[in-house]
Amino acid sequence: MVTITQTPTQVFDQAYGPNPVTLDGMPVDPGTGVFISNKYVLQIWRLGELIADIRQSPNRAGDAIFDIQNVLQNFVKPSKNSIEETGWIGDNIATSANESTPYQLKSGYEDPTTGLFIEQGSLETVFLDFGGTKDYYEVPYSPTVYIPALITGVQAGCTDVLKQGKPFTDLTSYRLGSEITDGKPAWLTDTMRVYDHYVSADDMTTLSYYNIPSGTGPSTAANIEAFQFWQYDSAGALLSIDVLYNTQSDGGGPNTTPGDGIVPVYPYKAVTVGSGPKNFQDFTSSTSHYYVSTSAWTDSALCASTNAGLTDESMHYVHRFNIVEPNCNDFPEYQFSWLNSYGFRDYYSFKKRKDRSVNIQRNEYLREAADYNSNAYDVNIYDRGTTVFSQQLQEEFTAFTDYISDADALYLEKLFTSADVKVRFNDAPGGLKYQWMPISLISANWTEKTYRKDKLFQYEIRFKRAHNLKSQRG
Repeated sequence: MVTITQTPTQVFDQAYGPNPVTLDGMPVDPGTGVFISNKYVLQIWRLGELIADIRQSPNRAGDAIFDIQNVLQNFVKPSKNSIEETGWIGDNIATSANESTPYQLKSGYEDPTTGLFIEQGSLETVFLDFGGTKDYYEVPYSPTVYIPALITGVQAGCTDVLKQGKPFTDLTSYRLGSEITDGKPAWLTDTMRVYDHYVSADDMTTLSYYNIPSGTGPSTAANIEAFQFWQYDSAGALLSIDVLYNTQSDGGGPNTTPGDGIVPVYPYKAVTVGSGPKNFQDFTSSTSHYYVSTSAWTDSALCASTNAGLTDESMHYVHRFNIVEPNCNDFPEYQFSWLNSYGFRDYYSFKKRKDRSVNIQRNEYLREAADYNSNAYDVNIYDRGTTVFSQQLQEEFTAFTDYISDADALYLEKLFTSADVKVRFNDAPGGLKYQWMPISLISANWTEKTYRKDKLFQYEIRFKRAHNLKSQRG
């Protein structure tokens, strides 16, 4: 009987990399001792729809090995166009409907006479792939680092965080809690990781997280219950704690009301929250920095916490946003958003020199100055000879970073290699400064720079708008 003996990682996998499925057990004709069919069949189903029927002859081992990554890549795509504006316009949270795809597998063989699919096995398991990348050797893929683990506290019904999960970001540089000496939450222990973001008051950013914890926590703690924003002033005093519940009414879910404890399925297995100062619009003029944490449900009647029903300690590594004023010699920033290696968004602002040019390609022809269909030969001095029939106008830009660290240089590699990049032009007039525009990168290579070999160094990036300027005929 045909069975599935190897599959991609069941918790979640990445679509851009090996996703192997192996079939075994082709039935044998008892009379002849040979396979009853010369084709294994693997079917891939997505939300009740057949999306692929793949057939392959048995290999020397009598099995068939399929790599289904090309199929899955057709059903994951970059985040929705307005994801960077989450919270500034519309909902404060977004699901991963674009960035992930669920699927199920069926196996069997091809009827040698009719060519029909003879089903012999199916997996009820719903697999999930995100639109991220992985190395060729990551089989099986290990998602453990991104999954927080919860346990039940000393008091039944109370939730403790056993292990924090990594957010879906390519940031690698972090500080430990012990290295932070100004305002920080009391629950931020010395060994907790904190990712620093240095942002202006106009910056927009988002953070993306896996939404399902593992472990032995209470059944009601089935997802990220809420996001908390802990605001501090420059003296280190706590100003406020803002709570954003992860519910469907605010774009997230799957809970419809806080405390529902619904186990997430597609498209709720990952969620994205608006986290930048312009997304999270409740910070005060006195705020110098704030922390974003992900909280689990805990019993509000039994368990002590700052906000009833929510754990203080974060399910995922903590992000700290430091609000900085631009230097007097800085240029208006160009903030970049790009598709990172996990299929979600990362951000960086270029604040130094900016150059803008227009690349012009003209389609011209020579027109006679006189009109030979008139009553007489007559030429005016302003009558045109060389005439522009059409033009192609392409805006091109160059932007420069400040002097940056080795960690930032490594982080920016993902920008230069990303297939989907957008820019927010902070020198655009009016409300346009908060609009994100698609661009195409002209920079065709990225060379690693480090302090050891380059000392103080910058990166420059060249890009063009994804749409040309319009021009009239002459």
